[in-house]
Amino acid sequence: MHDPDARLVELTKDGDTDAFEELVKRYQRQVLSTAYRYVGDASAAEDLAQEVFIKVWEKAGAFKGRSRFSTWLYRIVVNHCLNYQDKRKRRRTVDLDERIADNAEGVQERIERNRKVQIVRDAVSRLPERQRIALILSRFEGHSYAEIARIMKTSLSSVESLIFRAKDNLKKTLSPLREKQIV
Repeated sequence: MHDPDARLVELTKDGDTDAFEELVKRYQRQVLSTAYRYVGDASAAEDLAQEVFIKVWEKAGAFKGRSRFSTWLYRIVVNHCLNYQDKRKRRRTVDLDERIADNAEGVQERIERNRKVQIVRDAVSRLPERQRIALILSRFEGHSYAEIARIMKTSLSSVESLIFRAKDNLKKTLSPLREKQIV
């Protein structure tokens, strides 16, 4: 398996900051997007992305090349986001910014759209962890099932099953709301 990032990773292991900066440039958008999909907050996603790249710099020596660099990186991102969510759940903070009404036109439509998005986001967040991860990597990040299997360190058939069950669970959760035209 040829990894297009292999040389940059080797140079990064040796402390080459230019090589590391190139890796950051290549993956910054994907890492930020993945973090945002998990946490739903742009500022927190930016902080998480920075923390992920700091961890990559510090732990580059731990990368053994048994998978592609991108797979190893996404595993770090997913784990970091899950840890963040666990901490956030324990704190149970309320994001007041989302509750402040905006006086511009279309407020009601935005409120309604945000409410629907939040209902779906809540439904996804209540999925069992492995189903949630597989669904996010597939539907929101565009990874193939084979890539998801490598990221999650599981079989292809397991990924297929996880995604099928995730979609089925979402359907069961959201169908009654759809019938009532809530979603």
